[in-house]
Amino acid sequence: MKLSLIIAAAVLVNLVFAEMAIAQTSGNDLSAEVDSEIEQMYQQQNTSTQNAPKAETGAVVTQTVVVPQQSLAPAVQKQPETTVEGSPLSNSRAESIRRGRQEEELRTESRIVEKLEQSRMEDEKKRAAVLFGDKFDTLQNQQQQPQAVQQQQVAPVQAPSSQVQPQPIIINQNETLTRDAVREEVRAALTEDEKAIEPSLEQKYFTANAGIGQYPDIESIKGNYALGAGFGTRFDYFLVEGSFMYSNYTVNAHYADVYGRSTDVYGRPYIAEFDMNQYQGMLSTKYQLIGGFVRPVVGGLVSYSYRQYVANNNTTFGTAGTEFGTSHAIDLGIIAGVDLEFNSKMSAGVDLKYMFNLSSKRSGQTAAGSTPVEELQYFTTGLFARVNF
Repeated sequence: MKLSLIIAAAVLVNLVFAEMAIAQTSGNDLSAEVDSEIEQMYQQQNTSTQNAPKAETGAVVTQTVVVPQQSLAPAVQKQPETTVEGSPLSNSRAESIRRGRQEEELRTESRIVEKLEQSRMEDEKKRAAVLFGDKFDTLQNQQQQPQAVQQQQVAPVQAPSSQVQPQPIIINQNETLTRDAVREEVRAALTEDEKAIEPSLEQKYFTANAGIGQYPDIESIKGNYALGAGFGTRFDYFLVEGSFMYSNYTVNAHYADVYGRSTDVYGRPYIAEFDMNQYQGMLSTKYQLIGGFVRPVVGGLVSYSYRQYVANNNTTFGTAGTEFGTSHAIDLGIIAGVDLEFNSKMSAGVDLKYMFNLSSKRSGQTAAGSTPVEELQYFTTGLFARVNF
């Protein structure tokens, strides 16, 4: 019996020691496992930090954060992973189209400004070439040459090593032209342009005119109409023209009947009405005083006039339609008027030709009166149109 108790006690003691050994072994294994988990967690954090992509403008970055859960309890419990993601940043289609349109407008405006500046630069170069030619560059070179000589003569002084800081040598340079020099060059260029004789521009032209004539010294002659045409040559402001003009007048003259009576029973004078047809060939010279759209004109002319007298009713002068007299005359005159130059091909205007007789010859019956018509002064006012070719 005692032996059985001793054996049982020995077995119990062995069991106790075995449990203690097992518990100690289990505690060591648990500690090792916890250390392993902690080490693995830190390794994952370091790896994710190194491999994390750099943030860029407009890029969507998604970061996963693993939060380890540890428990001080002997048993290790694994918690679920938590993922935190940022909302993606993306532009709408309308916003993309708007930005594209704005960029295109900026590019268009930039091109327009570039073309405008280039055009202004070319215009400025042309204007400088017209005003100065090569004189502007020559004057600028003449002012730059003394400056270059002065720079060559004055050399920088090497300061001794004992001095702390060498003093710089300042040379005054006039890099721009003075106002007086530019004014003189402009004045000289304008003077040369005025003295320069430009070749005359010769143009042929055709002219047509219409107007009315008038004899101011006698009331019995009434002008009806005047028509004419001509050819000429113009040399800038000087014009030489040859033309032809036909004029018609109505003349009232006193006459006596077959019985020699000049009045009727009531004492009214007998008046004959007839036409005076005037044919003129003229050679004229005219000069335009100024240029531009409106140009005053003065000139002179010489003409040959042939007049024909034709009866309108049955009188002692003859039956109606009968020519009863003619005349020839040489006249001189002056011209004054205004030309309107529309362009290089077309012009129009108004003029006044004032004529006075130089010599005349009559045949048959003419409207003589106290002074023959051929010896009277007269004028013609008319409008004209001129075409250059």
